[in-house]
Amino acid sequence: MNSSHIIINDEINILIVDDDKMLCKMLEDVLSQEEKLIITSTNDGRDAIEKIKGRNFDLILTDLMMPGADGIEVLKVAKEVDEGVHVIIITGFASLETAMEAIRKGAYDYITKPFKLDEIKIAVQNACEKIRLLRQNQTLIENLKQAYKELDTLKKSREELSVKVEKINQSMDESQERLAENIIGLQTVPSDLPVSYYLRRRRTDKACVLMELEKLGKLRDEGILTEEEFRVCKNRFLSEI
Repeated sequence: MNSSHIIINDEINILIVDDDKMLCKMLEDVLSQEEKLIITSTNDGRDAIEKIKGRNFDLILTDLMMPGADGIEVLKVAKEVDEGVHVIIITGFASLETAMEAIRKGAYDYITKPFKLDEIKIAVQNACEKIRLLRQNQTLIENLKQAYKELDTLKKSREELSVKVEKINQSMDESQERLAENIIGLQTVPSDLPVSYYLRRRRTDKACVLMELEKLGKLRDEGILTEEEFRVCKNRFLSEI
C-alpha cells in the first residue's frame, strides 16, 4: 500500500506592526535570530491590513495605538481572513483595558509597554509552540483520514479479488466435471474401432490439446490404444497447434 503522508511544516510566518520604527526594527532583529521564523514588518496599520489580505500569517504582533488603522482593526481583519491566526497585542499601561477587550475579541495575548525583550521572546515562543501543536494535530487527522481511505481501497480490492478467485474456482470445477464426463465417455468406446474413429471425435482447439493427450494416455494405459496408435494421435495433435 502506497502512503502519501502529509509532512508537518515547522516554519512560522510572523508579521510585526508598530508605528515606532526603532521598536519595530528591534523586534524584527531579535525574532530573526530564531530558527524557522519568517519575519515581515511594517510601520503602518493600513499597510499591515493589505499584507494580511495578500498573504497568510501564522502570528501577528501589533501595537494597539497607531494612526490610520489601530491594532483592533488589524486584529479584526486578521481574524476575518484566517480565524486561526494568533495575534499578540502590544500596548501601554493606559490602554490595558482596551487590550483586555482585544483578548475578548480573539487576540491570543497582550504585552504592556515598557517590556523586556525576554517577555516578547517567551510570548512568541509560546505562540509558535501552540501553532505547531495545532499543525501536528491537524496533520495527524489528515494522515489518519488518508490511512483509512487507503485501507478502504485495499478492502475493496481484496473483495474484488475474492470474487474473481471464486469465479476462477467455479470455472475450474466446471472444467473438471466436463473432463470427467469425457473420460467416462471415452471408456465406453469399443476396443475394435480404428484410430481414425477416435480422431474424428477429438476436439481440435488448442486449449483442449493437453486434455485430449491425457485422454489418449489413459486409453493407452487401459490397453484401448496401442503405443503406436498413441504416438500417431499425439503427433497429429501437436502438428495442428
